Amino acid sequence: QTDVGLSTKQWYQRRVRGEYERLEALNTTNTESLERYKTDYNSLLKEHQLLLEQHKVMSAERDEYSHELGLMKRSATPRPDWDQVVPFIEGGDAVWKEMVAGKSSNQMVGVLVGALMGKDNAGPVEEFFEGEGTEPPIPKYLRWTGKVRNRNLSKADTAQLIQDIWNQKIVSDTEKEHGTDLADFLHSYLQQKYQEDLLVVEWGYNIHHSCGQYRAEPHIGLFYETLTGDADDSVYSVLCTQHDALLSHLYKASLKYDSEGSLLVKHLPALLQSFYPLKEGTEIEELVTSLSDSEKINVKALFETDKDGNISSFLKKLYSQFYTERAQFVKDIHTSLVSICGSDKKEYNIQDLCKAFEVADPEKSSKDVNKLLAKVFNLSLDQLSSVGPVDRELLLQRLKSSGLTRSGPKGI
Repeated sequence: QTDVGLSTKQWYQRRVRGEYERLEALNTTNTESLERYKTDYNSLLKEHQLLLEQHKVMSAERDEYSHELGLMKRSATPRPDWDQVVPFIEGGDAVWKEMVAGKSSNQMVGVLVGALMGKDNAGPVEEFFEGEGTEPPIPKYLRWTGKVRNRNLSKADTAQLIQDIWNQKIVSDTEKEHGTDLADFLHSYLQQKYQEDLLVVEWGYNIHHSCGQYRAEPHIGLFYETLTGDADDSVYSVLCTQHDALLSHLYKASLKYDSEGSLLVKHLPALLQSFYPLKEGTEIEELVTSLSDSEKINVKALFETDKDGNISSFLKKLYSQFYTERAQFVKDIHTSLVSICGSDKKEYNIQDLCKAFEVADPEKSSKDVNKLLAKVFNLSLDQLSSVGPVDRELLLQRLKSSGLTRSGPKGI
């Protein structure tokens, strides 16, 4: 019995020790795992704190950017929805598109103001203009302090005045190596005509104001844009030359086909296409359509200004097409420059331009290209070779405001 008790006691002790050792090993494992989890926890806690700090910084930046965006939205000028203009333009969408063809947004605003102010219900007319001052860059013909009488020039008076000014300027420019800026010439013209300073300024302000008021009419708008520097006077020279040549072309045809000075409209498409070989068939159709339902036209009447100062729909369409064609030509020249020089180049030299013209208008002679570039940069031909690189945007803007025309079809 003693041996049995001893054996039982030994067995129990071994069992308890085995269980103890197992639990001790398990505890050691769990302790190691706990330490490892504590280490991982502390690491994650640090990362969490870092993320919270970063989130706080990013939230502050987001709030700052959101505030700046709100300020920019309130102060920025949105792109105008020009379709809203159409209901207020006599003649609707077609007339509006003709009026603004090839024009910048700034010029379109001017056209709209002119169109609205030209209406009978334009609002009260001020009796006087306020002088703008006497210092440059105010044009000489506007340099005055104090009040200037508003003569309320009609569109017909304005058209007649600007035609006389153009005629006198053409005569003056032929006597000089370089043409005079229109704003400076206007001042000289008024001085010679009126002599007294007050009258010079009075007519200067009235011409400037009335041209702005009636600028929706293409011939008046061109004068105003040239006067304010938005267009080069070569535009008028080119259009005047074209229109005179077309008038002569159609008048000669009238002697052949019909009676002197009159043409049947059915003969017009072929005559226009022969005079403008580079125009598309749709452009020729637009010109013919502008004559309404007339079967016979008076050739000279197409190019004259009526008693109210308006030009014919046919002539308006010629203006519109010129601006559209010029815009496309400038786009083609820009594409050629990018192809030759790469899209990253911000400045172009004269050689780059000459190469671009060879691609965009291969039939234009190098002599004509040089003459054109000299006109664009307001230089003599001798000075042209000394011109340094020209900023891309400045160059394109000058081309867009010049009397640029194609000599032949676009190159391949």
